Amino acid sequence: MTGRRGMLVRAANGRGVMYQARNTKDVTMEMVNMHEKQLFMDGKKLVAIISEAGSAGVSLQADRRAINQRRRVHLTLELPWSADRAIQQFGRTHRSNQASAPEYRLLFTNLGGERRFASIVAKRLETLGALTQGDRRAGPSLSAYNYDSTYGKKALMMMYRGIMEQDALPVVPPGCSPEEPDKIQNFILKAKAALVSVGIVRDTVLGNGKDNFKFSGRIIDSDMHDIGRFLNRLLGLPPEIQNRLFELFVSILDLTVQNARIEGHLDSGIVDIRANLIELQGTPKTVHVDQMSGASTVLFTFTLDRGIMWETASSLLDERQKDGVGSSSDGFYESKREWLGKRHYVLAFESSTSGMFKIVRPTVGESVREMPLSELKSKYRKLASLEKARSGWEDEYELSSKQCMHGPNCKLGSYCTVGRRLQEVNVLGGLILPVWGTIEKALAKQARQSHKRLRVVRIETTTDKQRIVGLFIPNSAVESVLQDLAWVQDIED
Repeated sequence: MTGRRGMLVRAANGRGVMYQARNTKDVTMEMVNMHEKQLFMDGKKLVAIISEAGSAGVSLQADRRAINQRRRVHLTLELPWSADRAIQQFGRTHRSNQASAPEYRLLFTNLGGERRFASIVAKRLETLGALTQGDRRAGPSLSAYNYDSTYGKKALMMMYRGIMEQDALPVVPPGCSPEEPDKIQNFILKAKAALVSVGIVRDTVLGNGKDNFKFSGRIIDSDMHDIGRFLNRLLGLPPEIQNRLFELFVSILDLTVQNARIEGHLDSGIVDIRANLIELQGTPKTVHVDQMSGASTVLFTFTLDRGIMWETASSLLDERQKDGVGSSSDGFYESKREWLGKRHYVLAFESSTSGMFKIVRPTVGESVREMPLSELKSKYRKLASLEKARSGWEDEYELSSKQCMHGPNCKLGSYCTVGRRLQEVNVLGGLILPVWGTIEKALAKQARQSHKRLRVVRIETTTDKQRIVGLFIPNSAVESVLQDLAWVQDIED
């Protein structure tokens, strides 16, 4: 089942091939995919070869109403570079009214990020279902793993411009450090040569004299944003440069997404607010009552503790070493550079993806983003002394309960939450839609860009497991929102 109109068939004598239309005289070209699907569901054909173009909306599950109710085994030979599209394709064989659930087999290599991408898709497959971001059972959005996105295209352009030396690279390339500019230049030369070899850099001229061994060339505009072409051609490069180029692209993509999140432009659907300790502060406050339905809008205030105590962090490392799953690079690290006169401490341990490390901080716990080993070593140094690690960790843990990472002179004062361990979070729950416009106007008055966007969040207390889904209200905006809601109430009265 594909979008193609013909196929190449080997000649009866075994010599050569000939082109043949896919349809027969009994079936029109428009109905050929439906005809093939019916042959499969009736058990007349036991193997269905499907492409993304030809299988949209097609049901191929072990349907109880179909003759062929054998268990489906779904083999994927090539994953699309968007987790959402991959899951959509898997939905062809996993649907309602099935006699048995399908088996999924993913075929991938350990090159160009294929393995990491396949593991993301596999994790989502464990909970495959038609859950949307609006469903309270829904898991995290897969948009973060969609390389072929607006942010992916922006990251690719930044990487290309850096390699072509039109702009500086926004991150340090893998295997390099800021103190070694020669290494960075050497990587750029290798990356440029690699892009020339796969036809992404065109019209190349090899320099002479002092510019000997230097390439000049150009990347056409249509290639500057073509994620699919970059990722597919990447697979044709030697493994070492292939993996380094992919790591560079992902690092720039992570930075681009992080900047969008800080600026308040990132739309990530329902966001789960997580912390080691979440407690409801006092009694929820009713701030608005709808005159028609009598339903109320309620303000919930939560206290969050995101930090990790030294004892918890050290036992986390001990358990990994005891189980024999740790690597030689696991351990406590100290930042090479000082920030406001202080060094920062982290616990790093290798994740399930080789060469990538989970980062745990005393102030905010485990980081969402995994860090490549090259970046870890360029920013931090491993500590041999546990006593020094303990002292630094406990100092940072204690200090972060009172102030953000910008120090006591931060312009935003108590409203800044960056690197702050103890936080107060306000969530507006209950009846929301009738007052949505009022809340939107109140948030639009905020000074910070990230505070102007409406964000739907989900939060669950750690003690009594009370779960609330509602609108996140920044601390600096609470007074403005409550004033506007009271004004709406007065008008309705």
